[in-house]
Amino acid sequence: MPSEAVNAASASGKRRLASGLCNAAVLVVDDEPGMRNFLAKTLKGTCARIDVTSDTAEASNLLDQHRYDVIVLDNVMPGRSGVQWLAEQQRIGLFSDVILMTAYADLETAIAAIRAGASDFLMKPFRSNQILNAISQSMIRSRLRRQNSVLSHELAAGADVLRHRTAILGSSPEIQGVRTAIERAATTNAHVVIRGEVGSGKQMAARMLHAHSARAGKPFLWLQCYGMSEEEFQSQLFGSIGENSDEGQNRDGILMNAAGGTLFLDDVELLSMRCQNVLLELLTTGRFRPLGAARSVSLDVRIVSSTTRPLTQAVQDKTFRVDLFYLLNVVEISLPPLRERAQDILELMQFFVKHMATRMRVPVPHLPPAARRKILAYHWPGNVMELRNYVERALIHSDFETGIGMLPEGDSTESLAAVEQRHILGVLDACGGNRAEAARRLGVARKTIDRKCQAWGL
Repeated sequence: MPSEAVNAASASGKRRLASGLCNAAVLVVDDEPGMRNFLAKTLKGTCARIDVTSDTAEASNLLDQHRYDVIVLDNVMPGRSGVQWLAEQQRIGLFSDVILMTAYADLETAIAAIRAGASDFLMKPFRSNQILNAISQSMIRSRLRRQNSVLSHELAAGADVLRHRTAILGSSPEIQGVRTAIERAATTNAHVVIRGEVGSGKQMAARMLHAHSARAGKPFLWLQCYGMSEEEFQSQLFGSIGENSDEGQNRDGILMNAAGGTLFLDDVELLSMRCQNVLLELLTTGRFRPLGAARSVSLDVRIVSSTTRPLTQAVQDKTFRVDLFYLLNVVEISLPPLRERAQDILELMQFFVKHMATRMRVPVPHLPPAARRKILAYHWPGNVMELRNYVERALIHSDFETGIGMLPEGDSTESLAAVEQRHILGVLDACGGNRAEAARRLGVARKTIDRKCQAWGL
């Protein structure tokens, strides 16, 4: 092959490797000036951050201050070997992949390096494309580990949530207002509290907020706050190293896996006071320390919390810290209950029917007008979650009238519009769907009934 073609292929390969390293932060630790200069020249302009040092003590200080994706470490250095320093850092808390450089490929060194936590080896001397490839592979391994943790966590959210996690369905003015508020909050990096009744779609709103933010390309992780002890809360958030982990190995916590992304704290008002203290310290200092580690890590997540009641009420009841309230509640988004956006009910039903019938491989049963009116008249205390449950049950029984025997009951928290709708639909049902008769009994014009029914999707 002509030398020009070889050089072109080499340059193309370097550009391909460099494209995957543009966000990498790399620390080089080597006592040889020539090797430090070579690595600095090779990585400069390719990686987002490159720090170079000849001293392990200075390297330790740099790790205390910054977070690196990859450490390129020489094994033979004055005082102590790279393997010895690496083992010490693992005990303190090391959160980077390590590439060990060595001129001596003996089995004993390799075994010691693996035990100390090295993820790759490079034999000296090596070329620039070899170090670029080694760092690229380290970045890929780290990304795959995080993705595996995130996907395992996501499975608990259920298949439907995973497929449709970035949208809140509905065309009512109320839900359009929610979407506008979410899109506005997504342009900032402020912490957000989403308030709504059980089943109203708070996690879906949080996922939509994440998907519209600058953090959309990073993970979204969630944590259920109810019933968490202080120890479990810390372990879940911070992770642990060494003997403090269940299997004696380092275990990344949610904050490490969600780095750069969003953490959703579900039912945050149910956190115990001790857990609130942990969260307050985390937000105040902006750093956290995995259990068993002596080194802390900077916090890089946006926190979105959900609550079923106003946090101000919890503060007044002295069950929620006022200082934590001000840190979390920078932006508040309120989700309306389903009974107050009744025109969305049929749209949501159609969505659930379409996707659930396909998944369950069952035919879609007929929806009689009487059942449709009762569905719209019902006040749905379980909100969207209850509606989904009803649709699934109807598909199983091949009958939308199954379970519709739930009679609409009054609710002192209903809005005037919801009460009006429930009353009109109740009268309409009593008239067998005859709108003229319903208008006569209600003492209103037939056009009024027609207009209302059209708005409700009838």
